[in-house]
Amino acid sequence: MISNELKHSIGLTGIQNARELGGYVSADGRRVRGGVFLRTAKLSPGTEEDFKRLRETYRLAKIFDLRADEEINGSPELAVFSGSSKADPDPEIEGTEYFHLPVIDLKAVKQQAMQRMPEHSGGHDLIQLLDMSIKAGFISDKLYFGFLDGELGRKSYSRLFREIITLKEGGSVLFHCTQGKDRTGVAAMLILSALDVPEETVVEDYMLTNEFNRERIAKERAMLEMSGRIPPEKIDTFLMAMDRVSETTMTNVIAHLKESYGSVKSYIVSRLGVSGEELEGLKDRFLV
Repeated sequence: MISNELKHSIGLTGIQNARELGGYVSADGRRVRGGVFLRTAKLSPGTEEDFKRLRETYRLAKIFDLRADEEINGSPELAVFSGSSKADPDPEIEGTEYFHLPVIDLKAVKQQAMQRMPEHSGGHDLIQLLDMSIKAGFISDKLYFGFLDGELGRKSYSRLFREIITLKEGGSVLFHCTQGKDRTGVAAMLILSALDVPEETVVEDYMLTNEFNRERIAKERAMLEMSGRIPPEKIDTFLMAMDRVSETTMTNVIAHLKESYGSVKSYIVSRLGVSGEELEGLKDRFLV
């Protein structure tokens, strides 16, 4: 259970890594409006009190589900990449619109991965599956490049901005993936960058995942260490495939966007189709 005292917590008890972007200071000294941009892990573990809080306290208007089809509908053959073979749809929350905005194509990922790792029967244990993902390159400190360079990710992040731009006054949006750290972390980076929040603050928000997941990460680390099957220097990489994030992963993708487009905001304009005028409108609405 997450303590409500954690920085930026939105006070949910069943949903992992549940927090908001409100309060961060932009380059001009204004702050991101509180209670508007909510970021979490998947919603299915939520309690009735959690959903009531989202409806009544945050007046949740739009949910952006960044997961792949297989994570929502279930797929035994892609469980190595989706994390589960069971269906796990978002629960319906009264008064909210739901948008499925997949960032990665797991079928394409599997096709590429199978060229670099042997076929598996589906009977491997967790450590073997994680090892396969790492060896296939699915888990790396350059993971997010594909989120933003790929057509599917660009289309989904572009739609996310379209829906934020049309958000009615007084409502909030919630964006999530499975663990609320990678695809969700990139979405938070884009939103904060659009609002001129400095890079060091963007990275700070990203790294809060390790605080919100502290107990889970400690248990996962102990499990990996007790297995005796993973060299100590590789344990942190395995944890990146679970509930931990690494600062390098975020700084790498920001550097990639700077090198390729000049800045994160230039990427948002040139690749996501958000105009300079619309960016100014976002700042006028969501900075106070």
